[in-house]
Amino acid sequence: MLVHDQRRIDWVNEKTGSKYLRGTMRHSHLKKAVCVTAVSIIVSVMALSDVNQRCIAENNGTISNDFLLGTWYFVYQFDHIGPIPTCTCPNTTFTRPTEEELSGYRAKYGSYDLPHKITEDSLVADRGYIKGLILGGLETKTYIIDPKSVMSSGPEGYEVYVYRRINEKFAFFWRCAMRGHVRYLMTNDRNATEEEKQLAIKDRSEVFNKLIRKYCVDICY
Repeated sequence: MLVHDQRRIDWVNEKTGSKYLRGTMRHSHLKKAVCVTAVSIIVSVMALSDVNQRCIAENNGTISNDFLLGTWYFVYQFDHIGPIPTCTCPNTTFTRPTEEELSGYRAKYGSYDLPHKITEDSLVADRGYIKGLILGGLETKTYIIDPKSVMSSGPEGYEVYVYRRINEKFAFFWRCAMRGHVRYLMTNDRNATEEEKQLAIKDRSEVFNKLIRKYCVDICY
Protein backbone atom coordinates (compact mmCIF):
# COMPACT_ATOMS: atom_id res chain seq x y z
CA MET A 1 0.00 0.00 0.00
CA LEU A 2 1.26 3.45 -0.82
CA VAL A 3 2.29 5.65 2.07
CA HIS A 4 -0.09 8.49 1.20
CA ASP A 5 -3.02 6.01 0.97
CA GLN A 6 -2.24 4.73 4.47
CA ARG A 7 -2.09 8.29 5.75
CA ARG A 8 -5.50 9.01 4.24
CA ILE A 9 -6.98 5.91 5.89
CA ASP A 10 -5.49 6.94 9.24
CA TRP A 11 -6.92 10.45 8.81
CA VAL A 12 -10.42 9.09 8.06
CA ASN A 13 -10.28 6.75 11.06
CA GLU A 14 -9.19 9.60 13.29
CA LYS A 15 -12.05 11.83 12.14
CA THR A 16 -14.60 9.04 12.45
CA GLY A 17 -13.40 8.22 15.96
CA SER A 18 -13.56 11.86 16.98
CA LYS A 19 -17.13 12.19 15.74
CA TYR A 20 -18.12 9.02 17.60
CA LEU A 21 -16.46 10.27 20.76
CA ARG A 22 -18.17 13.64 20.54
CA GLY A 23 -21.52 11.96 19.87
CA THR A 24 -21.02 9.66 22.85
CA MET A 25 -20.14 12.60 25.07
CA ARG A 26 -23.16 14.59 23.92
CA HIS A 27 -25.39 11.56 24.56
CA SER A 28 -23.84 11.16 28.00
CA HIS A 29 -24.41 14.83 28.86
CA LEU A 30 -28.01 14.56 27.67
CA LYS A 31 -28.62 11.51 29.86
CA LYS A 32 -27.14 13.33 32.84
CA ALA A 33 -29.34 16.38 32.19
CA VAL A 34 -32.45 14.21 31.96
CA CYS A 35 -31.53 12.38 35.17
CA VAL A 36 -30.89 15.64 37.04
CA THR A 37 -34.21 17.07 35.83
CA ALA A 38 -36.09 13.93 36.87
CA VAL A 39 -34.47 13.96 40.32
CA SER A 40 -35.29 17.66 40.72
CA ILE A 41 -38.95 17.04 39.89
CA ILE A 42 -39.15 14.12 42.34
CA VAL A 43 -37.49 16.16 45.10
CA SER A 44 -39.85 19.09 44.41
CA VAL A 45 -42.91 16.85 44.65
CA MET A 46 -41.65 15.25 47.85
CA ALA A 47 -40.88 18.66 49.34
CA LEU A 48 -44.33 19.96 48.40
CA SER A 49 -45.94 16.88 49.92
CA ASP A 50 -44.09 17.58 53.18
CA VAL A 51 -45.26 21.20 53.09
CA ASN A 52 -48.87 20.13 52.59
CA GLN A 53 -48.70 17.60 55.42
CA ARG A 54 -47.22 20.16 57.79
CA CYS A 55 -49.81 22.72 56.71
CA ILE A 56 -52.65 20.28 57.41
CA ALA A 57 -51.21 19.49 60.85
CA GLU A 58 -50.77 23.15 61.80
CA ASN A 59 -54.12 24.42 60.54
CA ASN A 60 -56.64 22.04 62.05
CA GLY A 61 -59.41 24.40 63.12
CA THR A 62 -62.97 23.77 61.95
CA ILE A 63 -64.98 25.69 59.38
CA SER A 64 -68.34 24.54 58.08
CA ASN A 65 -68.62 24.16 54.33
CA ASP A 66 -72.10 25.65 54.68
CA PHE A 67 -70.39 28.87 55.77
CA LEU A 68 -68.58 29.08 52.43
CA LEU A 69 -71.68 28.66 50.27
CA GLY A 70 -72.24 31.66 48.01
CA THR A 71 -69.84 34.12 46.37
CA TRP A 72 -66.69 35.33 48.14
CA TYR A 73 -64.63 38.30 46.99
CA PHE A 74 -60.87 38.57 47.50
CA VAL A 75 -60.43 42.14 48.75
CA TYR A 76 -56.94 42.15 50.32
CA GLN A 77 -53.74 40.37 49.35
CA PHE A 78 -51.11 40.18 52.09
CA ASP A 79 -47.54 39.94 50.85
CA HIS A 80 -44.05 41.28 51.51
CA ILE A 81 -44.46 43.49 48.45
CA GLY A 82 -47.15 46.15 48.31
CA PRO A 83 -48.44 46.42 44.73
CA ILE A 84 -50.75 49.24 43.70
CA PRO A 85 -54.50 48.88 44.35
CA THR A 86 -56.69 47.56 41.57
CA CYS A 87 -60.37 47.58 40.70
CA THR A 88 -60.06 43.93 39.66
CA CYS A 89 -62.28 41.90 41.96
CA PRO A 90 -61.42 38.17 41.86
CA ASN A 91 -64.08 35.98 43.39
CA THR A 92 -65.10 32.37 43.89
CA THR A 93 -68.63 31.00 44.04
CA PHE A 94 -69.16 27.89 46.16
CA THR A 95 -72.08 25.54 45.48
CA ARG A 96 -73.00 21.95 46.29
CA PRO A 97 -72.01 19.42 43.60
CA THR A 98 -74.58 17.35 41.74
CA GLU A 99 -74.40 13.55 41.79
CA GLU A 100 -73.20 13.67 38.19
CA GLU A 101 -70.37 16.04 39.11
CA LEU A 102 -69.33 13.87 42.07
CA SER A 103 -69.28 10.80 39.83
CA GLY A 104 -67.00 12.59 37.38
CA TYR A 105 -64.55 13.58 40.13
CA ARG A 106 -64.55 10.09 41.62
CA ALA A 107 -63.91 8.54 38.21
CA LYS A 108 -60.84 10.70 37.66
CA TYR A 109 -59.43 11.07 41.17
CA GLY A 110 -60.50 7.77 42.72
CA SER A 111 -56.99 6.34 42.45
CA TYR A 112 -55.29 9.47 43.81
CA ASP A 113 -53.94 9.54 47.35
CA LEU A 114 -55.91 12.64 48.34
CA PRO A 115 -55.61 14.13 51.85
CA HIS A 116 -59.42 14.37 52.03
CA LYS A 117 -62.19 12.19 50.62
CA ILE A 118 -64.71 13.13 47.93
CA THR A 119 -68.05 13.28 49.77
CA GLU A 120 -71.48 14.88 49.42
CA ASP A 121 -70.24 17.62 51.77
CA SER A 122 -67.71 18.76 49.16
CA LEU A 123 -68.07 22.13 47.42
CA VAL A 124 -67.75 23.17 43.80
CA ALA A 125 -65.47 26.23 43.63
CA ASP A 126 -66.15 28.26 40.49
CA ARG A 127 -63.70 31.08 39.74
CA GLY A 128 -65.33 31.94 36.44
CA TYR A 129 -62.46 30.75 34.27
CA ILE A 130 -61.96 27.43 36.04
CA LYS A 131 -63.87 25.13 38.38
CA GLY A 132 -62.77 22.59 40.93
CA LEU A 133 -63.92 20.65 43.98
CA ILE A 134 -63.11 21.53 47.60
CA LEU A 135 -62.83 18.54 49.96
CA GLY A 136 -62.65 18.35 53.74
CA GLY A 137 -64.46 19.76 56.77
CA LEU A 138 -61.57 21.47 58.56
CA GLU A 139 -59.65 24.66 57.80
CA THR A 140 -57.37 22.82 55.40
CA LYS A 141 -59.14 21.58 52.31
CA THR A 142 -58.03 19.64 49.25
CA TYR A 143 -58.65 21.26 45.86
CA ILE A 144 -58.97 19.19 42.68
CA ILE A 145 -59.67 20.62 39.23
CA ASP A 146 -62.75 19.80 37.17
CA PRO A 147 -62.14 16.47 35.36
CA LYS A 148 -63.11 18.14 32.08
CA SER A 149 -60.44 20.82 32.43
CA VAL A 150 -57.14 20.61 30.54
CA MET A 151 -55.38 22.43 33.38
CA SER A 152 -53.45 20.68 36.14
CA SER A 153 -53.91 20.73 39.91
CA GLY A 154 -50.16 20.81 40.52
CA PRO A 155 -47.48 18.10 40.52
CA GLU A 156 -49.36 15.97 43.04
CA GLY A 157 -52.65 16.19 41.16
CA TYR A 158 -54.19 18.38 43.84
CA GLU A 159 -53.57 21.44 46.01
CA VAL A 160 -54.19 22.08 49.68
CA TYR A 161 -55.84 25.35 50.74
CA VAL A 162 -56.55 26.96 54.09
CA TYR A 163 -59.85 28.73 54.77
CA ARG A 164 -59.97 30.42 58.20
CA ARG A 165 -63.16 32.03 59.41
CA ILE A 166 -62.85 35.46 61.04
CA ASN A 167 -66.51 36.35 61.48
CA GLU A 168 -69.80 36.04 59.59
CA LYS A 169 -68.55 38.30 56.80
CA PHE A 170 -64.81 37.66 56.50
CA ALA A 171 -62.33 34.78 56.20
CA PHE A 172 -58.65 34.27 55.39
CA PHE A 173 -57.49 32.15 52.47
CA TRP A 174 -54.06 30.89 51.45
CA ARG A 175 -52.38 28.09 49.52
CA CYS A 176 -50.25 25.72 51.59
CA ALA A 177 -47.69 25.54 48.76
CA MET A 178 -46.95 29.26 49.30
CA ARG A 179 -45.88 28.48 52.87
CA GLY A 180 -47.94 31.35 54.25
CA HIS A 181 -45.98 34.04 52.39
CA VAL A 182 -49.08 35.18 50.47
CA ARG A 183 -52.52 35.30 52.06
CA TYR A 184 -55.88 36.84 51.23
CA LEU A 185 -58.81 38.40 53.01
CA MET A 186 -62.09 37.42 51.42
CA THR A 187 -65.61 38.58 52.14
CA ASN A 188 -69.11 37.48 51.21
CA ASP A 189 -70.19 41.14 51.11
CA ARG A 190 -69.18 42.89 47.88
CA ASN A 191 -69.97 46.24 49.51
CA ALA A 192 -68.04 45.70 52.75
CA THR A 193 -66.56 49.00 53.95
CA GLU A 194 -62.87 49.73 54.42
CA GLU A 195 -63.53 50.14 58.13
CA GLU A 196 -65.02 46.64 58.32
CA LYS A 197 -62.04 45.16 56.46
CA GLN A 198 -59.53 46.84 58.74
CA LEU A 199 -61.44 45.75 61.82
CA ALA A 200 -61.49 42.15 60.57
CA ILE A 201 -57.69 41.98 60.31
CA LYS A 202 -56.88 44.04 63.40
CA ASP A 203 -54.34 42.27 65.63
CA ARG A 204 -54.43 39.12 63.48
CA SER A 205 -51.12 37.25 63.57
CA GLU A 206 -51.80 35.70 60.14
CA VAL A 207 -51.03 38.99 58.42
CA PHE A 208 -48.55 40.54 60.84
CA ASN A 209 -45.76 42.50 59.14
CA LYS A 210 -47.24 42.05 55.65
CA LEU A 211 -48.10 44.73 53.11
CA ILE A 212 -51.58 44.96 51.63
CA ARG A 213 -52.71 45.01 48.03
CA LYS A 214 -56.30 46.13 47.77
CA TYR A 215 -58.66 44.52 45.27
CA CYS A 216 -62.21 45.57 44.43
CA VAL A 217 -61.25 49.20 45.09
CA ASP A 218 -63.93 50.43 42.69
CA ILE A 219 -66.36 48.58 40.47
CA CYS A 220 -64.62 48.72 37.07
CA TYR A 221 -66.78 46.32 35.10
